[in-house]
Amino acid sequence: MVPFGERLRVLIYTGKGGVGKTSVSAATALRCAKLGHRTIVISTDSAHSLADSLDMPLTGDIKNILPNLDAIEVDVIHEMETRWKEIGQYLSDFMESQGMDPISAKEMTVWPGMELMSALFYIEEFKISGKYDVVVMDTAPTAETLRLLSFPDTADWYFDKMYKMFKNTVKLARATVGKVMSTPMPSNAFLDDLDQIRDRMKEVRIILQDSQMTSVRLVVNPEKMVINETKRAYTYLSLYNLTVECMVINRLLPEEMRDHYPQAKYEEQSRYMELIEESFSPLKMLKAYQSTTEVVGQRSLEVLAEQLFGDIDPAIVFTTEKSMEIFSKNGVDMMALKLPFSSKDEVELYKTNDVLIVKVGWYKRSVALPYSLVQKEAHKAEFKDGRLLISFK
Repeated sequence: MVPFGERLRVLIYTGKGGVGKTSVSAATALRCAKLGHRTIVISTDSAHSLADSLDMPLTGDIKNILPNLDAIEVDVIHEMETRWKEIGQYLSDFMESQGMDPISAKEMTVWPGMELMSALFYIEEFKISGKYDVVVMDTAPTAETLRLLSFPDTADWYFDKMYKMFKNTVKLARATVGKVMSTPMPSNAFLDDLDQIRDRMKEVRIILQDSQMTSVRLVVNPEKMVINETKRAYTYLSLYNLTVECMVINRLLPEEMRDHYPQAKYEEQSRYMELIEESFSPLKMLKAYQSTTEVVGQRSLEVLAEQLFGDIDPAIVFTTEKSMEIFSKNGVDMMALKLPFSSKDEVELYKTNDVLIVKVGWYKRSVALPYSLVQKEAHKAEFKDGRLLISFK
């Protein structure tokens, strides 16, 4: 374990819906604040429940709730009205020009996943300002979170390859057909907003892939479907070079409650705990036990934090192991990608100019190659110890 230093610490909790991410996030943030870390907990789930867990009303503005502890539930409408006014206004005007009523047009300006993108921009702001020591993110269920955590990587490719073409096309259209079209054209302010998003996404990408700063923590229950989805999430998070540092095993049945639950439930739990240990070792395992009451309010969250962390500082870095490594072996250049729970048959590789595209299932990542590999061909790929080893000649 690496001590928590002076730099910003970002903890992202994700997992299947209903596993208890919000309670774990709130408990983590509360414990960090009690230890003296300036902490903020951010909810990026459109179906917010952070306010319920903290037992305190929250809005789209940052609110102080305890000494050293702030909280916010990201509101996409608020973000569009305050952060990207020009983008929101143009999209709304465009929808209205196509016959949509103003209220519906405003709703259509919000695209899926903006909550997490806004939260990522908050993190960039906090890193620059130094206002907080710890940021805890309570995210949406796994699938949406995976799409958005991969967004900075994907957006970087699209901005580099297509954005310049788009800007030139807009400028040409303004000078020609734009003069006679009834449909509104993007303004310079709209393009400036896109420029800002492009630049900030590059910074966000650096923050997310800094293993000393940002860690993903997987929340799981001892249930077969939850474990299987978490294994897939681990694979895809590794694909995007994000550091998964620990497992939070939530809602375990406590030994002292054996008289209150069927013996079969304990036997089932034991089997699934063995599966979790086999699948995710050597990741750090944090455990929390099922409560007979809702985890709501400060006292309940303190109990949960005590179960999870004991005497450990929640902001500590459990591992800095990276998902991607480039090295030379016996004169051959190699790239190693950590892809647990995958097989060679599930992976597709493409190389185009200076980019290697790795596809696993529905997810793909464009890996910008260093100059030394741009002119070389990826001629061999094999799996070894949960890593995809790619040789270049």
